Amino acid sequence: MSNEKVHRHHHSNRRKNSTWRIIIALLIAFFIVGGVIVAKVYNDTKSAVDTTYHKVKNKSERNAARTISNGKPFSILLLGTDTGDYGRTYTGRTDTMMVAVVNPNTKKTTLVSIPRDTKVAIPGHGFENKINSAYTYGGTSMAMNIVQSYLNVPIDHYIEMNMGGLVQLSSALGSIKVNNDLDFTNSGYHFKKGTVTINKDNILAYTRMRYQDSRGDYGRQLRQRLVLEGLVKKIATVQGITKYQSILSALSSNMKTDITFGEIKTIATKYRSADNVEQIQLQGYGKMIDGISFQVVPQKNVDAVTKKLRTALELNN
Repeated sequence: MSNEKVHRHHHSNRRKNSTWRIIIALLIAFFIVGGVIVAKVYNDTKSAVDTTYHKVKNKSERNAARTISNGKPFSILLLGTDTGDYGRTYTGRTDTMMVAVVNPNTKKTTLVSIPRDTKVAIPGHGFENKINSAYTYGGTSMAMNIVQSYLNVPIDHYIEMNMGGLVQLSSALGSIKVNNDLDFTNSGYHFKKGTVTINKDNILAYTRMRYQDSRGDYGRQLRQRLVLEGLVKKIATVQGITKYQSILSALSSNMKTDITFGEIKTIATKYRSADNVEQIQLQGYGKMIDGISFQVVPQKNVDAVTKKLRTALELNN
């Protein structure tokens, strides 16, 4: 059996839909409610999306705009930065890195999580770097190029959101409940095992903890996904709809993407059927190198993930 951990959700529509809704919510920024575009929401959302648009240089040989307009499978690099975390304002690190491939032909989305400490070579910075350092060295552009080179897949677009956005979204939406699988205390907040309430005051304490978790960053990524699922579910409620202006404000203040509003409309109409989600964890092992902790991923694991992504993109392997 391959060392990569593949989690399929063919028997749980609720989990598939909630995972896809996280992606689609970031892509269309809450302007589709039940498949109906409401005029005022449309106009306000267009303004918010225009604010979030930031084009970056990418070495991909593909024309991303043409790929989407033709309804072909496309890829997105999802970045979660720690800028805005506990008041940080400097260029942070990408604590969360995922590659999503959306294929409307197979009606499937392939989502690969990349450990933040994955050991990679970064041109100009040597062979022993953590993959999240690419963003620190060269921003989104370098992060896209390094992931593209490392996994040997074209990266068509990116979505970047900082941790401060979680606080603002939580403030706009109110509290949510999540099923917590670990009893711990962080930053003065205690989280029991079982159902816990997450709000704007404790959301960072919950989503940022990793040192008390034997799973390390893998456990932290799980908690972040739980919180995102809860927030997106609440956005879809009537209560969330009535607060859409506050939600758009939080997104436009904390999110960047190179997806245009026109592309978002195309994605919303041509790709919504791709709600069968396969989640894949790029798996490595911990190793100390010169006093620095890395996740070293065996090449066979990288190759297995590359094959999955290229197949999803309908590229020749």
